[in-house]
Amino acid sequence: MNKKLSRALALLLSASMLAVMLAGCGGGNKPQGSSSPAQSSAPSGDVSQPAAGGNALRLVLSTNDGSTKDDRVPTPWLNHNMATNLMWRSLLIADSSLTKTEPDLAEKVEISEDGLTYTITLKDGLKWSDGEALTADDVLWSIDGVLAATNKNSIYSAAFSKITEKSAEGNVITLKLDSPYASMLDILAQFSILPKHCLESADPATIDAADFWKAPVTSGYYMMDEMNPGNYFTLKPNSNYEGTPAKIEKVTVSFVTDFLTAAQSGSADFLYGNASDLVDGMASLSNFQSIPVDVLFYKYFIFNMKGVDGKENAAMQPIEVRQALIKAIDRATLAALYPSATVLNSGVPNSHEAYNGFEYTYDAEAAKAELAASGYDMSRPLRICYYNNDQTSIDLINMVVYYLEQTGIKVEATLSNDGTTDLFTTREYDIGFKGKSSFSMEEWYSEYMSTDALFANIFGGDTSFDAAIAALSASTTNEAKNAALKDLQALEQEKMYKVPVFTVGNYVFVSNNVKVPSGVEFCNPLYVCDIDFENWEIG
Repeated sequence: MNKKLSRALALLLSASMLAVMLAGCGGGNKPQGSSSPAQSSAPSGDVSQPAAGGNALRLVLSTNDGSTKDDRVPTPWLNHNMATNLMWRSLLIADSSLTKTEPDLAEKVEISEDGLTYTITLKDGLKWSDGEALTADDVLWSIDGVLAATNKNSIYSAAFSKITEKSAEGNVITLKLDSPYASMLDILAQFSILPKHCLESADPATIDAADFWKAPVTSGYYMMDEMNPGNYFTLKPNSNYEGTPAKIEKVTVSFVTDFLTAAQSGSADFLYGNASDLVDGMASLSNFQSIPVDVLFYKYFIFNMKGVDGKENAAMQPIEVRQALIKAIDRATLAALYPSATVLNSGVPNSHEAYNGFEYTYDAEAAKAELAASGYDMSRPLRICYYNNDQTSIDLINMVVYYLEQTGIKVEATLSNDGTTDLFTTREYDIGFKGKSSFSMEEWYSEYMSTDALFANIFGGDTSFDAAIAALSASTTNEAKNAALKDLQALEQEKMYKVPVFTVGNYVFVSNNVKVPSGVEFCNPLYVCDIDFENWEIG
């Protein structure tokens, strides 16, 4: 049992719950479909693996939550990773703070005094890895494409929905907004431009399922070399990359179900995460450096209520039910499972000057009485859906199941192999548990937008948040930003569509097989920043 879990159980012991928790950890309350990482493995000797040796960087992608399929490269419009960062470029590139930008595909970006017009000049002579020209048409098509895509990061909807006009003349692009958007440059530094000539015939709503991702055309340091479905893919230098080429000659990317096992078996040189079992396990490996990265990584509950498609879950719509369920869960004890976790009560950290002081309190007896009085059918099983199969997540869900069962209801917890589909399309659950790695509080609040393609399916497309989100995105002073944040906190605490549990820092793990240039600072590993990759070397 890991140290974090031991501390959490010690807290439970003080509340006279140890016996029940031990029974739960022994399998009585084990989530359906869950598996211990000890039973999961990276590719082993009887599974095809990329050839070892040489000047190769070994990366891994996790397939344990359905966001990555093992026969294709994941789309960077949903979540970035080191592999996609090396394959596709954006108009700008950010520093490690994700708030200062420099040119990448763009030579320059000019903003009008009123903040409504962006004039973007592309570099000359840009090409895709197949030799086709990378042009302004690719940029305009990519903006339209991501707005139509179902599986995407909500930051793109929030930013690009502000664009009322867009045009191009030669390599100069003009974007006109309906109101200022303070984070637009930061978003442009995260938005990967994709090739129109390869994807324009694909259904934009399901573009992540296109065959393109099995042999994609790229713009970055590397291009596709070999795809071995179910096992790995390899990258080779992109001869059409116009920047300084990388010193590393080859990249291998293995599909795995467990990062720690991959590191232990020598399948990885770079990975990241924040689960205690991973952090503790990586700290014990003498051939890896563990680098903490201060990020906004939210762990939170979402309620499946009603969708814009008309599909409703009547059991979760009364706010009295949602309030009682949250009151039944000791979030501080859950936070003890993670390294450097901080309980919070909104998208605004408690330490921030805009925090409004509201707190979700834990009161088991009150929760039991309030749930019984809410009209909830106590014979109806409450369904929890989650998608991470690391041991820390499994331990957390077991504890949540225990807490909720103390109210007198039955609880069923199911591990999803495709979190995005099960949470936002299938929707056969009451409470979802998920994580969100954000580069700003704006990203947390962008999920409340009525136009968010995913969350509208569980929040019903409520427009109540739209004006306050627009005010936050347009704010250029701390006073205006804090005022918008306070409005948004009041709304989310009134509505209770999603409830944060805690934020937790992240870690980057780099093997001693890699020489990272001096002075490199890592950013949130689910985003893109300048890490001087062209000067990385294999030791």
